[in-house]
Amino acid sequence: MKRREWREAITELPVFDTHTHLNMPGVPIPAQTFWDIAHYFWFQQELWSVGYPLDAPALPEVARREAFAAAFNAARNTHWHLVVRSICHDLYGLALTDESGLTTSDRIVALDAAIRERAAQPTWAQSVVDRLAIRRIAVNTLAEADFVELPGIGAAVPTWNGHGAWLARLLGSSEPQVELEAAREAARRDVAALRAIGIRGMRVAAEPFEAGGKAAVALIDNYPNRHVAPWQAEAALSHILFDALSEHGMFAQLFLGIERDVSPRTSMAVDVPRRITDLYPLFERYSCGLELVVGSPTDNMAAAQAARIYPNVYVGGLWWYNFRASTYADAMQARVEAVPASKSAIVASDARCIEWCYGKILLVKWLLADFMHRQVRQGWLTKDDALWVAREWLHDAAARRYVSTVA
Repeated sequence: MKRREWREAITELPVFDTHTHLNMPGVPIPAQTFWDIAHYFWFQQELWSVGYPLDAPALPEVARREAFAAAFNAARNTHWHLVVRSICHDLYGLALTDESGLTTSDRIVALDAAIRERAAQPTWAQSVVDRLAIRRIAVNTLAEADFVELPGIGAAVPTWNGHGAWLARLLGSSEPQVELEAAREAARRDVAALRAIGIRGMRVAAEPFEAGGKAAVALIDNYPNRHVAPWQAEAALSHILFDALSEHGMFAQLFLGIERDVSPRTSMAVDVPRRITDLYPLFERYSCGLELVVGSPTDNMAAAQAARIYPNVYVGGLWWYNFRASTYADAMQARVEAVPASKSAIVASDARCIEWCYGKILLVKWLLADFMHRQVRQGWLTKDDALWVAREWLHDAAARRYVSTVA
């Protein structure tokens, strides 16, 4: 097959998006205005870097459109620029740029009108997911997994509702060991209740392991009797959840590689050479599955190596600054060489509206099609095996782990 044919074949494959922020209370699933697309965080950062005002939403509309056009034109080499143009062209039938590759205020006006009109259509969200065969979309809040506009598409990998309250109790107690045992029993009950309604896994806080490293991993065997530090309390709660999830044959979703306190304005991917190898004792201690969703590009090989070694470790989608064409290419190469396809999910769009879910998955499918085209052309995979791997990565591996069904 030629490159174009590979893109067509991959486009038809089903997708399981393993991490989004869609369907939050008060936030519609479709974009309501042009600015819901233009001000998506990941793309907005690029605009800021070329002079787009931080207070752009407060500007008069004409001034904001002109500022956006100037910044958008200055970033026209980036992949996010390409994705925004593709969203506008594919979904609304309008070009954001003219024949010379530049955008203007008038084009933004036309797109804004089209976006408002589509958002009012009850079937709009379904038409968007159908374009890329998006079958399931996961969120980290149980109450947000019911997508009214997209029945049957939502999936939950919830966080622990009791986390905040138990953290406060551990930090405020003069007898943290006693509180720890009470938290353990509460976690067991709560995890059992989730499993009873069909939930297969939970998102477990990885931040204490980022902060405490090996000390946080070993903490469960040496929990302090008093003067508990916040990272120690956080780590203890994560250990408790790993134990409860193991008891019920569930998995933990761990988001790694992003430090939250790099600056007042943003979190950032931070390279820590032993970030994942320091977690090996967790992989060995607990029988629950552990899905590694990585935000730091240098951790892709380490995550693949862990999934290759440990039967309960899986690799998930690329996240934050790891969502790049270059890092996807490296991650795909590492995974196809060494990780069984059934242990790898590659889509975590982190989208806030369905249009960005479309745009980011479109980019992943392009990259995957080109990657498989090269694998077959160079003789590493047959066409049938390449399509099987692609389907596992896009949908089936996640579907088995998250909902126990493969369509």
